[in-house]
Amino acid sequence: MSTTLPNGLIAIDEGNTAWYSDITANWTLLDQKVGTVNALKPVATSGDYNDLTNKPTIPAVNDGVLTIAVNGTAAGAFSANQAGNATVDIPVPTKTSQLTNDSDFITSDAVPRFATDGEIDALATDFNTLWGA
Repeated sequence: MSTTLPNGLIAIDEGNTAWYSDITANWTLLDQKVGTVNALKPVATSGDYNDLTNKPTIPAVNDGVLTIAVNGTAAGAFSANQAGNATVDIPVPTKTSQLTNDSDFITSDAVPRFATDGEIDALATDFNTLWGA
């Protein structure tokens, strides 16, 4: 046995009334959903920004520039309107040899030399010999 549903669809009842009930309930739900879709604003189905109502005002971005400086010298810049990313590489010394010695810190060549234990012992022996102690 079959039953004709709206829009020419046919439900076949093969003695399973639960199956037929499911189709009827689903058809009602589908009909409600279609009614909801028909009530949507055009932008919901077109995706077109121009179909929006009450569009927000998007402020214009001026051509501001951020300049990155190292000790007062420009190292790079980034424009607010540029299309791509900007990378500014600021070199940072990784060795003390890359630093300028402008405050006369001691280098390895200028480290004061101290007497070794052997030299101190020799001086003590010489002192004792000279002074008879």
